[in-house]
Amino acid sequence: MAACAGILLGAAPALAQAPTAEDMASARVLGTEGVRLAEAGDCTSAVVKLEAAERLYHAPTTLERLGECQVALGKVVAGSESLNRVVREPLAPGAPQAFVSAQQRAAQALASAQRRIGTLRLHVEGVPASSVQITVDGATVPSALFDSSRPTDPGTHDVRANAHGFRPVVATVRVPEGSEASLTIKLEPDPTAVAPPPPTAPAPDAPPPADTTPLASPTPSSQVPPPAQATVSSGGGGARGIAYALLGIGGAGIVVGSVFGGLALGTKSSLDSACPTKTSCPPSSQSDIDALATRATVSTIGFGVGVAGVLIGGVLLATAHGEAPPTIAPPRGAHWSPWIGLGAAGVGGTFE
Repeated sequence: MAACAGILLGAAPALAQAPTAEDMASARVLGTEGVRLAEAGDCTSAVVKLEAAERLYHAPTTLERLGECQVALGKVVAGSESLNRVVREPLAPGAPQAFVSAQQRAAQALASAQRRIGTLRLHVEGVPASSVQITVDGATVPSALFDSSRPTDPGTHDVRANAHGFRPVVATVRVPEGSEASLTIKLEPDPTAVAPPPPTAPAPDAPPPADTTPLASPTPSSQVPPPAQATVSSGGGGARGIAYALLGIGGAGIVVGSVFGGLALGTKSSLDSACPTKTSCPPSSQSDIDALATRATVSTIGFGVGVAGVLIGGVLLATAHGEAPPTIAPPRGAHWSPWIGLGAAGVGGTFE
């Protein structure tokens, strides 16, 4: 016992994080007390001390004594695992003799304990295995171990099985040392069982918040414009813009026609003075004759564009203001032709 206590500080730590000096000192005290209790035959008290010491600081000597006491208390499976860890633990060259002795003692105790371990085979009927929860002495048995030989401590064990919608099953089974025991669990429907609630449907998306903008005061029916007028008014801005543009173009055309018409009349007056008759003019007047023709043509075009722009712009403007278009149909065509003579000049035209 004194040798075990003396080598506790030379053991490898059981935790990933290095133990503190306080942990090491406490493990030494607990381990020494646990070994003393085990040698005195009080394994129930010794297990508590040895488990606490092993959690603080691992030592093969502590774990070996813990495994022996677990087996002595009937925890044969747990004790065998503790002993197996000691046997499989690699020791560094030059390890303390106490560690070597602990491994040798653990190997002898393990061979004896393994012969005592029994097995328990559980079989379920009446419900899928995945729907059943089975416990042995309060420990849950995974469904993967159903119909398999599960290592179990020898002795008597309490088995409980539960499944939704079925009556619970409580049974007792005895597992002999080194032998196998089997237990068939048959679940029967429970007529008083409450059906499971249906799966909850996902909550619908929240509706958009209500518009809290106060409504405008109602307009008297006598002031509400008729639908047709409202429709025309909504698009009247664009139509009026086009109408004003056409009126502007028409006005410019009339101005251009008037200016070039005046120039044509001036040229005509010069030709009247230079030409003795309307059918004969001197060669020097040829440039004035050409200028007169050009000016008369531009004047004609200007007047034509001006009149058309004014007429179409007027119609669009009247429509944009919600008025009925004029009953007079717009001209379908216009024909313009300038005329020039020695005594006069002008523009002639017809409308269809």
